[in-house]
Amino acid sequence: MVRYKQNEPRGLVFWNSLRAAIARAPVWLAIWLVFMVVSFGLSLRWVGWFAKATAHRYRPGSLVFSLDEVFRFDHRAGLEALRAGDQRIVAAVGIVMMLFGAFAAGGWLQVFLERASGRTLRRFLWGGARYYWRFFRLMILNILLLAGIYWLCEGWVWKTLVLDFLFGAEGGKLETLDSGLTAQHLVDLQQLVLMALVGLLFVWAVYTRARLALHNTRSVLWAGLCSLALLIANPVRTLRPMLLITALEVGVIYGFGRLGSVMNGDLGPGSSWRNLLTLFAVVQLGALWQIFSRGARYNAAVQVSRHLVPPLVPPDQWGEHIGGPGGPQYPIDDSDEYNVSI
Repeated sequence: MVRYKQNEPRGLVFWNSLRAAIARAPVWLAIWLVFMVVSFGLSLRWVGWFAKATAHRYRPGSLVFSLDEVFRFDHRAGLEALRAGDQRIVAAVGIVMMLFGAFAAGGWLQVFLERASGRTLRRFLWGGARYYWRFFRLMILNILLLAGIYWLCEGWVWKTLVLDFLFGAEGGKLETLDSGLTAQHLVDLQQLVLMALVGLLFVWAVYTRARLALHNTRSVLWAGLCSLALLIANPVRTLRPMLLITALEVGVIYGFGRLGSVMNGDLGPGSSWRNLLTLFAVVQLGALWQIFSRGARYNAAVQVSRHLVPPLVPPDQWGEHIGGPGGPQYPIDDSDEYNVSI
């Protein structure tokens, strides 16, 4: 009887995952290009409108720092129409990017799960198409669970059981409390619980996708239940790399954001195209780090799942070798240095 042997991940899982994601340059370049095309398409309406609105009406450089009240009042109708149109467009683009996110998840996992090297972009596209409908169903389930979380934290459950029953806020209304400080603490607690539940939901979705790809199964519900059991049974091993990746992501994005804000404030009539190009590079580096972090989460989920989740069928330790029992065993694969063939 062959016993399944777990492979302990070597080194820091979160650091190895980041390195693995950054090393797949064709993957993150392709994802970044998609985001660039979408962002460029959204910005065209605003660029075209401002070009028409400011043509031959304002002194060059007078609107660099801010659009003053006079400009906003004179063009209030156009700005309102532009914002109203953007709300519909952004909603549609958001749905498209969610669908692309399901595709990208399959691509990341396909690249990380294969032992082969080279042709990374082709394997990414193949994995995206291979797992797409499974991940699409998981996305629908994720949306329903997200709606349930918001209902728990902002609906009847929170107002009745927490505010009214536990803290005595009549009818779940904070204004009925005697202390304004208590009301503020309850708002902070509500936001903290909401953030924690949403974060756990996203981590659960990552591990569910990894399990679906690792076992090549199709039942999203069963994979989700198994992933939930995995998170409950091994909270430290499953959550630690995700928390470290997220903490590093928040720190890096915050740093890039502060730097971009300072550079944006330094823009003036004397600024050249180099200043704008540098600001653009800083913003794009922040966007790239978000892509790295997402890929790193999938790699970390693969490492942890391989260690904690047994395969559906125990591996055959003799299946990829030839040789007599008790004697030397020769591997049968592309790396066979003995040139053994059948």
